[in-house]
Amino acid sequence: MKTLTSLLGALLLAAAAQGQTVERFSMSEAIGYAQAKSNQVRSAQLDIDRAKADVQEYTAIGIPKVNGSVEYNYFIDIPVQLIPNDAFAVDIPGVPPPEPGFSEVQFGTRHNLTASITASTLVLDGSYFVGLKASNGLLNMTRRQADLTAYDIKYTIVQAYLQVLLAEENKAVLQRNINNLATIKAETEEFYNNGMVERLDVDRLELSLSNLQVEFEALERQTNLAKNALKFQMNYPLEDSIVLTDRLDNILVVPDQEDLSGDIFYDRRIETDVLNQSIALNELNVKRYHMGYLPNLSAFLTHQQVLQRDDLFNGPQPFFPTTIFGATLNVPIFDGLDKAAKIKKARLDVAKLRLQLDDLKRGIQLEVVNARSIYVNALKRLESQNKNVSLAERILETTRIKYREGVGSSVEMTQAEQELYRTQGNRLNALYDLALAKAALDKALGK
Repeated sequence: MKTLTSLLGALLLAAAAQGQTVERFSMSEAIGYAQAKSNQVRSAQLDIDRAKADVQEYTAIGIPKVNGSVEYNYFIDIPVQLIPNDAFAVDIPGVPPPEPGFSEVQFGTRHNLTASITASTLVLDGSYFVGLKASNGLLNMTRRQADLTAYDIKYTIVQAYLQVLLAEENKAVLQRNINNLATIKAETEEFYNNGMVERLDVDRLELSLSNLQVEFEALERQTNLAKNALKFQMNYPLEDSIVLTDRLDNILVVPDQEDLSGDIFYDRRIETDVLNQSIALNELNVKRYHMGYLPNLSAFLTHQQVLQRDDLFNGPQPFFPTTIFGATLNVPIFDGLDKAAKIKKARLDVAKLRLQLDDLKRGIQLEVVNARSIYVNALKRLESQNKNVSLAERILETTRIKYREGVGSSVEMTQAEQELYRTQGNRLNALYDLALAKAALDKALGK
């Protein structure tokens, strides 16, 4: 019965494993996946597509247009016109003049069919060409905003990825400590069985081991939570498993001296490019309003075929053609200072954006200076923590030797173990802070 139960359990586990997808991601692969799957990036791409449609819509204003129409009228009652009786009178001797008044006359036919085709085009309009340039500039700015969205996602993924690595590194260190402490506990139990130590020494080690195991279980849950947060940021299915292939130690790339003390290149930041393009668009807006003072010219050509008959399908009357060419020249004379007010507002918008650009550059400078300082401090802290871990390991090893030789106490050994665990945790936090500081430095430099 136990064998059958075990077999069923194994089959259920195998089925669950088959139904679950497991993917492996380096940090760069996780960033690429998030940028491809993120709804924010997809939304930004939709904004680009909409901007393309706006360019097409505005371009269509200047493209010649052709329209055709067919109009049919059936006169149930043919219109009646009143004509003065003397309208066609001829002064003939002996013929009396017509009676005063009007005569009722019907003109036209019952069926009237008109087929026409009209071509029209914008010939000259300065504001149109400026607006066309502005619409293309808006498309480019939308693309840069999409780049900024993708870059922000990259930084978000780096932070979430590092959180998982920190939790996993903590687990690995804690597992080594559990293994080492279990070995020491087994040795101490042998000493106790041989009457060389007290039961209190074994109990202390057992308590320490139990605390470490409880902490390990908490880290397991923390790691799962961190992975779920990463999967959410990546838009990766939460029900599937994920394995990170990078490690906290091997993803650290030491920045060059130029990054730590070189000049700040503001144009590397996408935000600067976006704001510069906003300024350029508003300057084009000023120019477009100025062009509104110039005349604009449009032209059209219309050809019609007109059929007028009492019998729509039979009759001697043919189609009569009509062709018209025309042009319209609009000359602005006085608009009540409407364009002057719009030009003033557009210039104020440009001035406001230039102030924002100045604030942005000052903010970037502060961000770079702080990021450099934070990175240097994090690097020094990690170097100090590496030394502290080596020192704590030596102290613990010396304490264990003294304890085995009977010249040290279990209290000293427990204190040395606790100090090592605390120092190891401090080193991992320092390593995480350094990796995060490097990511923040890259972001500040626009790399």
